[in-house]
Amino acid sequence: MNNSCHRKRNKTLGVPELIAIALGGMVGGGIFTILGISISMIGAFTPLAIILGGVIASLAAYSYVKLGVYYKDEGATYSFYKRTFPDSLFSASLIG
Repeated sequence: MNNSCHRKRNKTLGVPELIAIALGGMVGGGIFTILGISISMIGAFTPLAIILGGVIASLAAYSYVKLGVYYKDEGATYSFYKRTFPDSLFSASLIG
């Protein structure tokens, strides 16, 4: 029997590897779930809907990049809203 096929691996899974596994599962599961639902609801227009969703997501990502560069912060919606409208504490708390 050849033991070269059963080598012991020395590397353990760290935080980056575990995050990659989790993100891959979430994104993959989301794609397959939304694909089945969209095909059952809109049929042949599914590719158009996915492209439109990608365009909208790209615009949202672009705006977050611009906000991050402007405020020199990697915050999310709450921190950007609070910095843009500092006197509106109730609205910022609703977003948070």
